[in-house]
Amino acid sequence: MASREKTAVVVVTQEFEALAERMAANAGRPGLRTLVLPYPLDTRPEEEVRTIARERHRSLLRALGVPD
Repeated sequence: MASREKTAVVVVTQEFEALAERMAANAGRPGLRTLVLPYPLDTRPEEEVRTIARERHRSLLRALGVPD
């Protein structure tokens, strides 16, 4: 998407943040927008994951360029 001049945001957990940054840099996109979520998500109770999603929702929209 970024190569087509479309807004792109990578969403990763903390465990994969460094890997995502390296991959973006290797692909010529060192400034690729990244939203980092806590790790792990799969072992957390559903309500906790939903709370994380609600808390990060605005951050994702801002990263996509959606006005508040």
